[in-house]
Amino acid sequence: MDIGALLKRGFAVWWRYKVLWALGILLALVGRGGYGVTVNFGVAEPGQPPDQEAIQILLAFIPDDLTPETVTGWVLSLALILLVGWLVMLFVGSIVEGAAIVQTDLLDQRSQFDLSSSFAAGLSRMVPLALMDLLLAVPSLVVAIGILILFASLIASTLEVYNSGPAASMLVSGIFVILASMICLAIPLSIWGLFLAVFRPLAARACVLEGHGPVASIKRGWQILRRNLGQAIIVWLVTLGIGIVYSLPVGAIAASLLLATSANPVTSFGAWLVITVLFNLIFAVILGGLLASLNVTLWTVGYRQWTTATPAMQQVYAPVRG
Repeated sequence: MDIGALLKRGFAVWWRYKVLWALGILLALVGRGGYGVTVNFGVAEPGQPPDQEAIQILLAFIPDDLTPETVTGWVLSLALILLVGWLVMLFVGSIVEGAAIVQTDLLDQRSQFDLSSSFAAGLSRMVPLALMDLLLAVPSLVVAIGILILFASLIASTLEVYNSGPAASMLVSGIFVILASMICLAIPLSIWGLFLAVFRPLAARACVLEGHGPVASIKRGWQILRRNLGQAIIVWLVTLGIGIVYSLPVGAIAASLLLATSANPVTSFGAWLVITVLFNLIFAVILGGLLASLNVTLWTVGYRQWTTATPAMQQVYAPVRG
């Protein structure tokens, strides 16, 4: 199938089966949407500005004898908390993503709606899909840990300069070296992220639709990518273009509201809560979820056209060969 027919079929499946939209919204809720703009608008209570009040609350928890070692410990503890939260969302998101892929393929191949079987399939593929993501995340985690260590060193060096006074001016050059190192580490991280944007959708579908393990899914995804590199890049460019078209007007609306609330801060916490929640709900969750479902559909239809999937789950889901 040529790329034009593939994209046309993908859009047709997405538009015809609105249940995919609901799955996309669920994907956005568990952090697998890929599209979204979240904004925290300004608010001012009568008397003291909330930003200043928040700063004073934070300062109250900072001891007077703060040392670089303490800062490093805080940064590493925060990293551990973020890592645990990421792992939880990784496994939950794997279930929802697996269900969305299976249901999309069922609708595309059989016009069959079977949400319970789709989620059962997603649950059965949760561990392999999550482990695959962990393997793919290793390079990013290594670089991120390096950036985190450099960031902790930057904070520690800044505190050393602050505590030592003018005599510590020699440390300023070290701070610039740390910043330059962080930028250098961020470059390969960005390149790896671009590669995953094209490669991971294929590996995920190899895991879910063909029932491969984590390593085998990565090998299978690489095999499919090499054979269909041109069309895969076009599908990615289409999803990227959709994201840009989505982000520009949403970003403009967000910027306008931010400017408005900055010039005339909301004086009621309730009003601020309503504005912030409604904006993020409408644009990050609902609209972002709709686009996430389109993303899943395009990649799933593409995967089906680029390869003949083998029965992934004999008892729960067996894709139709085609």
